[in-house]
Amino acid sequence: MFAQMLSYDPYRELNDLSRRLFGNGETRRVQATYALALDIREEEERFVVEADVPGLAPSDLEIAVAPERLTIKGARKGATEGKDANAKALHRERGSYSFERTLALPRGIDLEAVEAKLDAGVLTLILPKRAADRPRTIPVTAASA
Repeated sequence: MFAQMLSYDPYRELNDLSRRLFGNGETRRVQATYALALDIREEEERFVVEADVPGLAPSDLEIAVAPERLTIKGARKGATEGKDANAKALHRERGSYSFERTLALPRGIDLEAVEAKLDAGVLTLILPKRAADRPRTIPVTAASA
């Protein structure tokens, strides 16, 4: 027990704690997969998909639409990637991430008229229904006597 007390070094303990908290001067980079949060609603003439994509530019997104399938892909580079190579990050929580989400679509989407807009970190996809597949009202006429 006395030998253990002689080997105790409080400075080593502090250095170990500092390394665990902050790494070797720079925190680890995190490559994560982002869970894309989205809402889908049906309107009379279209479907609307809204997805949260904070920090992404239109060039960071890829939208693919096929019969009965919609795929949304995106990627974000870390906050300091591509910046001053000599700069040393002291703390990093905003790492790179990517996502891919595929949704099953109902039949009857006009694939040529699909629109995508990005505003304030919200991606909005407009998926118009084909005119032939939209519900319509059939007038009823009286039979002639």
